[in-house]
This record gives sequence, structure tokens and C-alpha cells, in this order.
Amino acid sequence: MKIKLPWLEILIIILFLLSVYLILTRIFGHSATDLIISTSLFTFLGGLVYYVLDHLIKLNREFGEFKIKTINSFDRLKEDINKIKGKLKIE
Repeated sequence: MKIKLPWLEILIIILFLLSVYLILTRIFGHSATDLIISTSLFTFLGGLVYYVLDHLIKLNREFGEFKIKTINSFDRLKEDINKIKGKLKIE
């Protein structure tokens, strides 16, 4: 089984791990400054927001396509029912 990750997902994972590492170095008294930590966190959150919005836009388009296909299906169903009624002479 092959796992495929787009470059954005890999970047978000790396930024998350970097942020966790920097926070841990700050907690345990090493050299990570608040500016570096906040920059990495904001970069991670920005990438995460971009990723989520990208997926929402794709999902919105898919819902639009589903809506159109559903409307067309019901129109075809209505036509088929009218044909059957015409053949059976039901009003």
C-alpha cells in the first residue's frame, strides 16, 4: 500500500513538529526565543488554515456538482414517469 502526501501536508507536519520542538526547548531552558516560537506557530497555523480552506473550496464545488446532478436526475425521472403515464393513459 503506497501512501501519497501532497507537499502542503508534509510542510504542515514539519512545521508542527518544529513548533513542538521549539516549545519543548523553551520549557526545558534551552535557547528557543519567544519570537522564534511565535513565528513557527503562526507559520504552522497559516499553513493549516490554507489547507483547510483549500479543502472547503473543493468540497463546495463537489456539492455544487452533486446538486446539479440531483436536479438533472429528478428531471429525467419526471420525464420517465410522464412517458409511463402516457402509455398507461393515467392522468
